Amino acid sequence: MPRNIDALIWRAFVDPGFQKGLLNGGRSELVDAMDLTAEEKRAVLAVEADSLEAFAGALCQTYPEAGLQGWTAA
Repeated sequence: MPRNIDALIWRAFVDPGFQKGLLNGGRSELVDAMDLTAEEKRAVLAVEADSLEAFAGALCQTYPEAGLQGWTAA
């Protein structure tokens, strides 16, 4: 998992407001404020999920070679 994506997921786990934004349509603004590559932004914006666990799992599927550090997709 790219470090920037890993940081985004962990921030969502510890920051309820950030998590809410990722899942309720505010994702584009949050992604623009983070230091993500164009590829990472596309991956994050392409996820369709209604929970943080599903969101993180989808990104693990996108980057299967590395996986989230300390995270196992369900």
